[in-house]
Amino acid sequence: RCIGCGDWLVLCPVDAITGLKPVKRFVQGDTLVGPFSLQAPTVDELLLWHSQYGIRFIDIAVERSAQWLMALAGLNLALRRYGEPGWSFKHVVGAEINASRRTLFHVPRDAITPCAVEPGKRRLRQAFSAFSECVPEISPQECRMCGACWRSCPENVIQFDDNTLTIAAARCTGCGGCAAVCPHQALWLRFDVEPASTRHSAAYTLTCESCKRTFHALTPEHTHCVLCQSHEFAVRL
Repeated sequence: RCIGCGDWLVLCPVDAITGLKPVKRFVQGDTLVGPFSLQAPTVDELLLWHSQYGIRFIDIAVERSAQWLMALAGLNLALRRYGEPGWSFKHVVGAEINASRRTLFHVPRDAITPCAVEPGKRRLRQAFSAFSECVPEISPQECRMCGACWRSCPENVIQFDDNTLTIAAARCTGCGGCAAVCPHQALWLRFDVEPASTRHSAAYTLTCESCKRTFHALTPEHTHCVLCQSHEFAVRL
């Protein structure tokens, strides 16, 4: 029952959706003009119009569309959190295009342009990289430094190098892949808009009491490497 609204193109954190094109809308300078779709866009799509096309105004009679009014209210709240200027209403005389009657061809091309955003959470994170929407949280006590999370992350949010675990929250799109593959339930995602931070956690180099090999951990209390601990649990079962 897909109606081709294109919302999932904007919301998908890994650009996995194909076969759809983003909705074209009409732009005059810094103003979004009609005709407008009956279904309002998501706040994320409007944020992309803000960043990619510099839109700051909209020419719409909001009393005719409660959906658009709610979307614009959500947009301005999001822009306030990002420290960006909000959108305002502006009436553009003669801007409405009756696309069904092909009057678009009688409008000067430099006046009104049909456009579409480049969709995706990745573009949104790039546009507002000073803030993060999702932060991976790791429990030092539960984490076994098995590497599943940083190997599965398509955005390289989590990295381990030179005995240091680094989490760059600004790049996180919230796909949840890291939490899904963690075999120890040591990682979860915290969704909140906040100034982006990069956290560094030094890892301890320890010696396993069973196999005597060195392994890494975020706390010095661990006594067994992940392989020996897994084997111990398997024997108990």
